[in-house]
Amino acid sequence: MVLDTTAEVGKVQAVRDRDGNARPAADADNQRELQDRVGNFDGLKQVVHQTSGDTAEILPSHSVPHGVEVLVEYRQGNSGAVFVGDADTQAAALTAAGQGRTFRVTDTSLIHVRTPTAGDEVVVTFES
Repeated sequence: MVLDTTAEVGKVQAVRDRDGNARPAADADNQRELQDRVGNFDGLKQVVHQTSGDTAEILPSHSVPHGVEVLVEYRQGNSGAVFVGDADTQAAALTAAGQGRTFRVTDTSLIHVRTPTAGDEVVVTFES
């Protein structure tokens, strides 16, 4: 079998997806949009949230870029465990400094925290 490695490619009509279906090739705008979504971000957002009671509360609202995970960490000096989750259940327990959970959300206000003592804190970090 001969393989011609000096051939020129004219216009790409279509590419095949993983299912074998023909799809339009990505143009420069599509490629740039994809690169913006999966590339590195220019900044880092970090917020310390102090709880006001011992019931579940919403984290302050911060928009999270597409494809970015939010890290919620236990803050050293807390009086007990910090529980994180959604509005209905905060079952994930953080019990030591540096321990955290990540969440793929569009906004930090979708994450709820609960602590046994008012004044305990979590550190919220994500790329922006």
